[in-house]
Amino acid sequence: MAQWNYDPSQYEARSFTLIPVGDYRARIEDVEEVTFSSGNAGYKITLAISGQNGKVWHNLVLDAQNAKQTNQRIGEFFDSFGIQNQILGNGKQWIGSVGAIRIKHEEYQGKTRERVAYTIARSRQDKLPAWQNPGNAAPTQSAPAAAQVEIPTDLPFEM
Repeated sequence: MAQWNYDPSQYEARSFTLIPVGDYRARIEDVEEVTFSSGNAGYKITLAISGQNGKVWHNLVLDAQNAKQTNQRIGEFFDSFGIQNQILGNGKQWIGSVGAIRIKHEEYQGKTRERVAYTIARSRQDKLPAWQNPGNAAPTQSAPAAAQVEIPTDLPFEM
């Protein structure tokens, strides 16, 4: 049996809100070489989104059966993120690059989730606001008002 001394004071309830549909600046946080369920190799790219707490994942699939389409997607990705060194390698050299994406929502296994619809060409990114850290952004969803809790007066300790 696993041994652990659980400390409930270190638990914090969390709720995750979807990043709204729209165009966003995105920064590459991580790149992982993977083999997708289709059998194609590629990259699972973790993106931080300007002004948002959440992250999204973008799959760059290398499909040998559709070389022209694959090269088009790679070219669009490189253009969006300003990647000059076009040697794929392990993709780690892309970390830190900033580009732009369109986020859409889709149903997956009965739940709505964010998805990268496409990357946005560098020439069309100037209309987007400058990068914002999550703390600088307006909230995507208003938080519920704090509940008023009545504190009993007969507690055996002071509050």
